[in-house]
Parts: sequence; C-alpha cells; structure tokens
Amino acid sequence: MRRLLMATALVLAACTAAEAGSCKDEVASALERQRKSSGFRMETKMITEQGLVDMTVDYALPDRMRQVIKSTADPEPIETVLVGNEAWSRRKGGPWAPLSPKLTSDLVRQLEENLGDEPLALGEFDCLGKKPLDGKEMLAYQGENNPTGSDPKKEKPPKTPDRPVRVIYVDPVTGLPMRSIFARANKLEKPIFEANYTYPIDLQIEAPKPPAKAEAGSETKSK
Repeated sequence: MRRLLMATALVLAACTAAEAGSCKDEVASALERQRKSSGFRMETKMITEQGLVDMTVDYALPDRMRQVIKSTADPEPIETVLVGNEAWSRRKGGPWAPLSPKLTSDLVRQLEENLGDEPLALGEFDCLGKKPLDGKEMLAYQGENNPTGSDPKKEKPPKTPDRPVRVIYVDPVTGLPMRSIFARANKLEKPIFEANYTYPIDLQIEAPKPPAKAEAGSETKSK
C-alpha cells in the first residue's frame, strides 16, 4: 500500500482542453505549496484482494499524522497516531499502545514518502481543462502511471485504452486538490483508488494520553 496516502496539490492558471499539454512544472510547484500548508484531511477508498479498504488520514504538518483504517475483511477500525518520532495504535476505541521502533520508523518513512514527491519522479501530467465534479467545475490533470525512476531514454510503452492513469481534480479558486484517482484510462468512473481532500482549519493531532493508573485500595482486611 506504499504511496496509498499520497497527497497531491496542483496549482494552475486557466487551462482549456484545447491547450492540453505538459503540466509537470505546475504539479511540482503545487506539491511544494501543499507541503508548506498547516494540514489537511484525506479520505480514501481502495480496492484490494481482500476487498474494499476505507482510510481517513489527517496530516498536521510537518510531522504529525492520524489514520483510521477499515476494510471489508476487518471492519473494526484501527487507529494510528504519529507525533514526531513516536507512534501509538488502538483498535475500535480501545486503549492506546505504543508501536515498536521498527513500525514507528516505517510510519515516519511513509509520511516522508507520501508528502515528498520529487519533481523528477512525477512523470508527465497533461492539462485536461475543466471537468465537472460533485456539481462544480474543477481543473483536471492526467498523468501516466510510469514506474518511479524509469529511464527517460527508454522507449515508452504504447498508450493502450486500459492503461493505468492518475487523474487529479483541483479547485480553480484555491488551487488545492479535491480528488485524486488511479484508474484504467477507459474506466475513470470505476477507480481502483480514490482520495478526497478537505482542509479543516482547526485540525490538530496530539499524542494519546496514557491510561490512568488505578489507585491502590484503602480497604483493610477483615479479621
């Protein structure tokens, strides 16, 4: 599920369908802008071999994350909180337990990777112009799902109708992403992965409080 939590922002001026072309520079600039924001929420749906996986991830930048995961195979929510270099987890509202150093290190690396798309690894994005989304017009951009680090000198594979693509919808007023999907190019209405973004101004992530210790009883034994 690497890159599952990928959060992408694109900031562009007007771009009509007739002007479709490379938008890679705008993508790189927008990612930098999002990394400098105070935080955001990403709600995702992903189809896996185990069924549908729902995940809500809150980011309070630069180093705080809270995620809640539910799936068809395991409907009880699993919540994880990362604050700096410490992490905790719990199931279905139960008591918090600290994660091992190994799992915590993996979460830190995941956070850095998901928020750290490098310009050279983005691949090409095309401007698709304005597209409707939930009753509003958004700026849409499509990128090919090229493997990270692929050699640009190698011949690119042909663009088949069912090739995987990435499409991002951006609010033309704020310049922030509202939805990002991975899907087959000929089945955009049935994405394999979908992320919807919101930007709560009061988003905060704090370290869980340890459970209160039971006080020693003061009862005396009866003789």
